Amino acid sequence: MTIKRRSNRHRAGFTLVETVMGLIIIGIAFYTLIAVFISLAPRTAQYETMNKKIYLAQEKMEEFLVKPFSQETSVAPAAFAGNFSNYNYEVVVTYVTSTDLNTAVGGPTNYKNINVRVWGGPTGGANTAEIRSLVTSYEAK
Repeated sequence: MTIKRRSNRHRAGFTLVETVMGLIIIGIAFYTLIAVFISLAPRTAQYETMNKKIYLAQEKMEEFLVKPFSQETSVAPAAFAGNFSNYNYEVVVTYVTSTDLNTAVGGPTNYKNINVRVWGGPTGGANTAEIRSLVTSYEAK
């Protein structure tokens, strides 16, 4: 009986070769995962910058949408204040007609296109966020 116990005891566990092969497989898997994360890191920064640009453009658009129709005028390119000083914006307000809402006309009408552009940021200004809205004068009768 003692001979059987010894042989069973020697069969339990992993051999050195099995352990080394397991470590090699785990090492290859970790290397692949790390390579994927390293390639995604720069893209994440670009997406974050673009999301900030969109947020800032929406903020500027909301500032203009609460103004009375007669006070909505274009704003020359300028920088945001505070933590977003490396982002720039521009607001272009153009009169349009009810028959063609995308083409600017010279004279005052009851319709305006408000176009807000935001660019810049820590990753550069290659991409621009742009938001457009149509407003009209409303006269209660």
